[in-house]
Amino acid sequence: MKQKSPVLAAVLGFFAIGLFYATGFTKKGVIAVIALLLVGWLIGMAVSTEVSVIANVAGAFLGYKWAKECNEGAAEAA
Repeated sequence: MKQKSPVLAAVLGFFAIGLFYATGFTKKGVIAVIALLLVGWLIGMAVSTEVSVIANVAGAFLGYKWAKECNEGAAEAA
């Protein structure tokens, strides 16, 4: 299994693409991307577009966390 860059996953996660990078096109990644896009859109419509950046920060955190977990799992498997 190939090592994934947590920094790249966090940067891409800010745009929700990093969740696919961190998890692959798995059910977990697809659900997370759809949920973050929906939450960001709802916050942007209900409160303010400036506040909807919270969903982007959450995506960056999840991308970093999941890439790190993937790397740990790959290290244990080897």
